Formats: sequence, C-alpha cells, structure tokens
Amino acid sequence: MICVVLWGSNYALSKYGIGAIDPMVFNAIRYVVAAIALHGYFLTGIRWIPLTREGWRNLVRAGLVANVLYQVAFITGLALTSAANSAIILATAPLWTLLLYFRLHQQVIPGTTIAGILLSLAGIVLIVLGSGKQLEFGSLALLGDAICLLAALLWALNTNLQKPLVGRYPPPQVTLVMVTVGSIGLSILAVPSLIQASWGNVHWTHFSAAIASGVLSIALGNVLWSMGVKRLGPDGTANFGNLVPLVALTISYFVLHERLDRLQLVGSAVTLAGIWVVRAFSHR
Repeated sequence: MICVVLWGSNYALSKYGIGAIDPMVFNAIRYVVAAIALHGYFLTGIRWIPLTREGWRNLVRAGLVANVLYQVAFITGLALTSAANSAIILATAPLWTLLLYFRLHQQVIPGTTIAGILLSLAGIVLIVLGSGKQLEFGSLALLGDAICLLAALLWALNTNLQKPLVGRYPPPQVTLVMVTVGSIGLSILAVPSLIQASWGNVHWTHFSAAIASGVLSIALGNVLWSMGVKRLGPDGTANFGNLVPLVALTISYFVLHERLDRLQLVGSAVTLAGIWVVRAFSHR
C-alpha cells in the first residue's frame, strides 16, 4: 500500500516538476538522486550477492526496459497529457503483465483476460473522448495517451523480467543495479536538453519535486515493488497497481486542479472494471 501511495502521488509531483524543467532533464535528475540514495542505503551494511556474467546481463537488460525505455515513455506521455489520463492508461499494465505472463509460459489465454483487455481499451477511448481531444490520425493531442499506453506495455515486460531476478538476488540489490542503469542511460539522453535548458523560470520547488520523486517514487517505491514481485509474483503484485490511478486522480484533481469530465470518470470506471474482470476471473 505504501508503494501505491508513493506512485499515485508521483503523477502530480512529476507533472508539476516538468511544468518548468525539461522532461528529459527532470527524469535524469530524479534518477541520479535515486541512485545516490540507494548507494547510500547499501553503505549501511546491506548484503551484496556477487553477480555472474549472466546475472549482470539480465539486470542491465531489465534496467534498460524499466528505467530507460519505460521512463522515457512515461515522462514524455505525462508531458503531453493530463496526470489523470496518464494514471488511468498506465493502470492497464496489470492486464499486459498477465497477458505476457501467459505467453511466456505458453499457457492458453483465458477468455476473461481478453474480455478484460477489450473492456479496458474501451474505457481508454472514453477517457480520450471525455478530455475533449480530437480523434484523428497524427493528432498531437492523442500522442501523449498513445505513449502512455506504450509505457504500460513496457512496465508489463519489466515486471515479468524481474521475477527470476528477485528470486535469486535481494530486491534492494536488483533495484540498485536497475536504477543505476537508468541514471546513466537517462543522463546521456538528457545531455542535448540540458545544454539548451533555460533555468530562469525554474523555482526551487520544481527541483524539490525531482528530488522527492527520486527518493520516494523511484528508490523506495522500486524496492517495495521488487519485494512484492518476489513474494507475490508478477501477476499478484500487478493487482496492487489497480489502486494507483485512484490515488493519482484524487491528488491531480485537488492539487493540480485538472478538469475531470463525466465521460472521463465513466471511462476510468470502465477501464478499472476491465482490470477487475481479469484479476477476479482469470485464475478460476
């Protein structure tokens, strides 16, 4: 539940930060902060299990997916759409996690899983319609939502990649390596934006948002998530993601004063209903 609150509040926190700081630079700052925090945590005496060459390769691969590709998609999509839309669309990640889990283990995909995915996708369409965006190919107004959907797919892949890793290595160690990979990758990607950045309109609170997001959402949140994947498995842990959009919607409405149309609320309910259908019936 702590992880749910941290990640639910991160949408509003990040949306506020990228209002003044370039999204790529903001992402790099929070990941460097997170990496420093995690390295400091290990200096307190946390046990480190030596990694094999295969272990390093698998952790770096998972780090690239979760903390470079996903984060670029997340922060870019968030910059183009509302925090509320982003949260609901990313809430479909448990569906893709379960779908990918079935495919990786060569299991028959239940009809309820397919029905739940279709229901959630219908909900996303309602969310887009409710936000007043024009439905047309090539429309920049829809690009943010599309990128958020891509981010949800990447997070599903990340959750499945982490399962064998957290079974072999302590979750804090897995998180440290993956976040360090993210801090390096995102810092490199942020160099062009950093060179062209203008800091005149950046208030100290925007930097504080990046620091808070790095320490709480990335460092602490990812450690808790890895622990959840180890204890509950990818599909069990993904279930807690259902609560993240509810927290994000509430905070975005009261803190960012984001507009919530009735159709968006209906779409959110339909999307979450699709997730519930999958989680409630797919394992019966």
